Amino acid sequence: MSPAIGGDGVRATLKRGLAAVAGSRPAAGTTALIYHRVGGGTRDELDLPTDRFVEQLDALADLHPGTVVPLDTALDRLDGHDRTPSVVLTFDDGFADVYDNAWPHLRDRKIPFTLYLATGMVGGEMRWEGSTGTSAGAAALTWKQLAEMHASGLLTVGNHTRSHARPEHLTEAELDAASDDIDDRLGIRPDHFAYTWGVPVPAMEHQLRRRFRSAATGLLGRNLPGTDRIRLHRVPVRRTDPAAFFRAKLSGDLGPERAYARVVTLGKRAGARA
Repeated sequence: MSPAIGGDGVRATLKRGLAAVAGSRPAAGTTALIYHRVGGGTRDELDLPTDRFVEQLDALADLHPGTVVPLDTALDRLDGHDRTPSVVLTFDDGFADVYDNAWPHLRDRKIPFTLYLATGMVGGEMRWEGSTGTSAGAAALTWKQLAEMHASGLLTVGNHTRSHARPEHLTEAELDAASDDIDDRLGIRPDHFAYTWGVPVPAMEHQLRRRFRSAATGLLGRNLPGTDRIRLHRVPVRRTDPAAFFRAKLSGDLGPERAYARVVTLGKRAGARA
């Protein structure tokens, strides 16, 4: 097995150093944060401890009122050529711990969020081709939980395919099956999609434009009025992100995040694990 790119302490120390050179000015346009799990109890970088998530919500509360908005509000601003700083919280896949550990805090603070749902897992286990060892077999959300969150007016439900299909296996059938599931169980037709693994699929863009207002990638960046709505950029949030590094995601040009990504890429090329 290849060595890891440093333990949690090493990653956190590196991120603190990178965050020290970040600016403090709110970033123009829309910053879409990517979450997956909250309080799942694993060591996966995509599984945030609940207290860390709450700290991040506190940081978001310090932003100017009206900065944290639903996805559609952010897109309305972009469509109006408005570069007002906006932050959108997005969750991928549909892990049950989002309901157990994130939802109570989002609900109490009335924070809107988008959840891109792999509908074939609902009510069962999070298991798909290529799923990581720490996520495979974890509990999925139920339709009852989704209905409760949606009824609050805070949740926007998006399409993430039915089977969490690999990018090379993305088809119209996968898109329509997931949208049909959401329509049948929640009475809404999703207007938004997120590519699995965050990988754009150019061959499917025409079909995506016919079905959705937006499609989110995992490509790092912010979204400005000229950003292609079928290739929205997002910013990942990880378990070992210190508070200062998280705040740096909301300001400036994402320099610390880009620098960290380069370090990870170099480490992987050298045979280390992220």
